[in-house]
Amino acid sequence: MKSCRRSRTVTMTTVTETTTTIIDERSHLLLTVTFDLCLPVSTVCPGAGEHPLQYNYTFWYSRRTPSRPASSLSYEQNIRQIGTVASVEQFWRFYSHLVRPGDLSGHSDFHLFKEGIKPMWEDECNRGGGKWIIRLRKGLSSRLWENIILAMLGEQFMVGEEICGAVVSVRFQEDILSIWNRTSNDHTTTSRIRDTLRRVLNLPANTIMEYKTHNDSLRDNSSFRNTKISL
Repeated sequence: MKSCRRSRTVTMTTVTETTTTIIDERSHLLLTVTFDLCLPVSTVCPGAGEHPLQYNYTFWYSRRTPSRPASSLSYEQNIRQIGTVASVEQFWRFYSHLVRPGDLSGHSDFHLFKEGIKPMWEDECNRGGGKWIIRLRKGLSSRLWENIILAMLGEQFMVGEEICGAVVSVRFQEDILSIWNRTSNDHTTTSRIRDTLRRVLNLPANTIMEYKTHNDSLRDNSSFRNTKISL
């Protein structure tokens, strides 16, 4: 069985200046950034003197027309990998040029996942897991998205390798934050993730949080319908 562990051991080949420009289907400029990256065999690596993250993380972006029926195939074709970071410095150089969720429109998603894990229910590291969901009124997504990904990169959840990634989903009437973990039936771990979310996002005690397994998402072909409510 393929392991979900992500090693930070790499074989470096060269260093080059890389420019990345991402434009979505409506010509909405998402990111233009130039920075030095080590180009190893399979992954990026921290530059000289940089502070390495415990795991490499990859940014993804997706956008679709809500009226079009969704399927695993169409979702995989629509999601776009933006770039991977391996250090604190690389993250901030990348993130500082990225459009904030609150400035996106329509039906859009930003994803930040450990390198090698696709933000899909079917991915081997995701399929036995699920996600905590927090629904937000408009105007809050940019600040809370930053808080949640900094907590994830800083290993504040203290659940080992359980965290797979985080998603911010921009919708017409609300925005939605979610954090994905590997093992949905480990209730001690899922409860710790929930409690850490409350703390790092400074959520009121009566905030409603929802949990949904990826198996349930596969059954009803929906990320957010039919969730389990938790206070």
